[in-house]
Amino acid sequence: MDDLIKDGRIDVAEVMARIREKIRGKRAEGIYTDDEVEELTALKLQAFADEAEIDPELLARLMRTDHNWNISVDYRIETHRSGFGGRVIILAKKLVAPFVRLYTDHVLSRQAQINLYLRYLCHNLVREMVRQQLDETALRSRVARLEKELGARQGGGGGPSGGA
Repeated sequence: MDDLIKDGRIDVAEVMARIREKIRGKRAEGIYTDDEVEELTALKLQAFADEAEIDPELLARLMRTDHNWNISVDYRIETHRSGFGGRVIILAKKLVAPFVRLYTDHVLSRQAQINLYLRYLCHNLVREMVRQQLDETALRSRVARLEKELGARQGGGGGPSGGA
């Protein structure tokens, strides 16, 4: 730490260089921060959405923390008609709505809960898949490094049976 202080000032460039080197080392070992895993998860979800050819706006809405993408039991009563006929239809819909809602609110509420659960389930499964892929990559890298070290030891005459 003392080598980072020069003339009574902290060498910020050296601190940043050391931080970057630690991050490179962690990545080489397959150690990622939660934020990095979330970024990779978002990229994987984006790739899945692109493959499924869904509307990018829908994915953006699904990725937000609010739940405005979900079904709401408080739907608006409206019509595409204008004039007197449109007002009559709106009035009729408003009169019938309480009776219809006796049957629809429960179903819509349950569907909203299912949607929310499936959204969290999918997001968490993709996050775990990304973590597993990162772990697998780190393990493959480590196995390759160990095989290389073993090959160097065996090729250099220091094989497993060359001792006692």
